[in-house]
Amino acid sequence: MSSEPRSGQSRSEQARAAQPWSGRGLLEQITDTALDDDYYVFRGSEPRRSRRAGLVVGLLVTLFALFVTTAAVQTRNDRPATELERRTLAADIEDRQETLDERRAVAAGLSAEVQTLQQADETDSAGSVDLAMIAAARAVSGPGIVITATGSRTDREGGRITDRDLQVLVNGLWYAGAEAVAINDNRVGTMTSIRTAGDAITVNYRSIGPPYSVVALGDSETLQTRFAQNQAGAYWENRRERSGIQFAVTTSSDVELPAAPEKRLDLKHATSLEENR
Repeated sequence: MSSEPRSGQSRSEQARAAQPWSGRGLLEQITDTALDDDYYVFRGSEPRRSRRAGLVVGLLVTLFALFVTTAAVQTRNDRPATELERRTLAADIEDRQETLDERRAVAAGLSAEVQTLQQADETDSAGSVDLAMIAAARAVSGPGIVITATGSRTDREGGRITDRDLQVLVNGLWYAGAEAVAINDNRVGTMTSIRTAGDAITVNYRSIGPPYSVVALGDSETLQTRFAQNQAGAYWENRRERSGIQFAVTTSSDVELPAAPEKRLDLKHATSLEENR
């Protein structure tokens, strides 16, 4: 019997054929047949696969190195422009901070000045009392005149008293020297409006109706004479003759005028942001 290996036999079979069963030990048989035939097939193709994987890894490393180099060059080229922008921005911030500090100092000075003026205005001096009267901030009383006006009792044209009629009347009293004026117990101040709203006339946004009673504080004789001689007195005399409205002027040694509503006294003004914090 020939002991040459046959073609197509595996290496494990060839190893068993090379050595007879009787002359081999059990451990030697296990060692020879421990690996499967596929191991030798894979082992034969391993060098080719290793070379292919090495090429892929080398290509990836080259691409990564190229990317890092490009990023570094780009960063180096952009650094001068970025540094210039940073310095410009820092300088602009410093300029704005200086301007803000200057404006805060001016605002603080103005605030201190306003507080000083307010404290001086709160004193009980004669000047502050006169200012309160002129501003209609307090009730007043004394001599004066009372003017009563109502519309025409007939259907004559223009027989209805309008807001313009009352505006002319009040301006004429100021021109005659009145120290304070009120219409139907509504004090007329610097922020008072006399206008028509719907079918009624409003004073300080309060509706009033006829008869209209206009009270003026001041020397009664002087007020009556000067009002009759100025343009407002002539306007009302003409209205009475042409439209039939009723108009009467009487003097009084003691008239009373209330203060204007607080809403018509408050002035809206700017407030420092630091005061609101």
